[in-house]
Parts: sequence; structure tokens; C-alpha cells
Amino acid sequence: MRKIEIQNKAQIKQFLYTGNVLGIKDDQYRSFGGFQLWWYDKHLDICDCCESYWSDVRKRVHHYSLNRATRILWHNRHCLFLRNKHLPEDKKLTAIGHFEAVGQ
Repeated sequence: MRKIEIQNKAQIKQFLYTGNVLGIKDDQYRSFGGFQLWWYDKHLDICDCCESYWSDVRKRVHHYSLNRATRILWHNRHCLFLRNKHLPEDKKLTAIGHFEAVGQ
């Protein structure tokens, strides 16, 4: 993960739409080295957010529209990171998102 500087909301959408995984760094998150991970699933047209808290070790996946996810990420732009691995290369994240979407 590397810290990134975001100039506008369109840049966030571009990162997500091109298969990048973004992370919000916060001490409250347990999994993924202290990050809440965000990615866009083009097939389902949703953004997935995976998080795990210290008080609850289960990984939870939330689904948002691309616009809603962009607003949330923009609000947290000062603690935003870009994951080195793109979504197509990360079978585990892809599986988490698909499993959760099918189960709902």
C-alpha cells in the first residue's frame, strides 16, 4: 500500500473503475494491515468495502453505488492508500465480493 494524493472525486472513480483497490488507513481496522479496502466490481456495478474491527474479527463486506463510495472515499482522502495489487490479480478479494453479493 502506498499513500496517494487525491485531487478530485473523478480521480477516485477512475482509480476504482480501472481495477485498483483503495484503502482507508485507521487504527480501528484489524484486517489487511489496518486498512478498510474498497474496490469496484464492474460485473455487478457495485463498490465493495471490506473491513474488520478489533472488537469484531469477522470480515464484513458492504456494497455501495460507485457515487456513494466516491463520496465516502473523498471524505477520507487524507488517509487514502493505493494497494499494489490490482483487483484482477487478487482472487481472494474478488471471491469475497462475489460470495457476499450472491448471499444477499
